[in-house]
Amino acid sequence: MPKSEPPNEVQVKRAAELREWLESKIEELETELQKLKDMQLVVDSELRRSSFVPATELKGQDVSRAAEPEKNPTSPNQVAKSTEEPRQLRRSKDGLLIANAFITPAKLVVIPASDVKLSQTIPPFQTFFVNRILKGYESKDQELVATGKLNQAEALSYAVEEKDGMISRVVVNNYRDKSRLNEILSTVNWAMTRMLEKK
Repeated sequence: MPKSEPPNEVQVKRAAELREWLESKIEELETELQKLKDMQLVVDSELRRSSFVPATELKGQDVSRAAEPEKNPTSPNQVAKSTEEPRQLRRSKDGLLIANAFITPAKLVVIPASDVKLSQTIPPFQTFFVNRILKGYESKDQELVATGKLNQAEALSYAVEEKDGMISRVVVNNYRDKSRLNEILSTVNWAMTRMLEKK
């Protein structure tokens, strides 16, 4: 039998490129799986908060309506809750507090916990959370503005503020609907969790 020829340089290079692609794909799928798990936690939390209201009843509700107090609308405590809702973002594996979120019908503010020091240069903050999620929503809203379907004042905008080179807060204006709010919260939670792992 003829001896098999050793792989040439082109084959080795191609195999190396395929391996690199496979590793990248595996990491991408693992990231997507973790994001789905985080989103599932958010959905479960929302179901618990709404006392398992059927999805048919939830469909079509906007954020402002969902925030309206159900009973005794004149109660000062309930009015305050409808104005600003605090929420804690925690790491799923051990419950570590990562950030506090403050939600109003018009704005979301995310402030990292005092002991969480993260630079926005650490992946995947810019690469995924900012570029894909926030800029994605911003771009869609600008398309609606361009076609006259949305006022510029109602379009999503965002800002990432820093102090001493570390993220001090993330502000998102005009997220507009609950599905966007939930995705932004779950994604920033996931992104900061990954950033802590890479520090």
